[in-house]
Amino acid sequence: MDLATSAVMVLLSCNPGAPSVCKPSDMPPTTFASLDECQLALAARLAGAPDGEMVGRCRSVDPSATASLPAGYRTVVVTRGKGADAVSSRYIVLHKD
Repeated sequence: MDLATSAVMVLLSCNPGAPSVCKPSDMPPTTFASLDECQLALAARLAGAPDGEMVGRCRSVDPSATASLPAGYRTVVVTRGKGADAVSSRYIVLHKD
């Protein structure tokens, strides 16, 4: 997983008779550990709606800024150095209970 990045999938439900008329789906946005993971899940989800009644997108997000970490992941901050020379890096890591 990249430094502090994940992806979110957003789906819209569209009227098959008027494909330009779409509304947010009843399913809340889903968070994934990576953009690739999201795109694979999106392809599988849209395969069940071959007539275009569902459209969706995956977008990269900073989960540490949005507090939208995927299930099972945690944020770890590593600080190197002391005082004014200290440098901190934020990582998203898999957490096992």
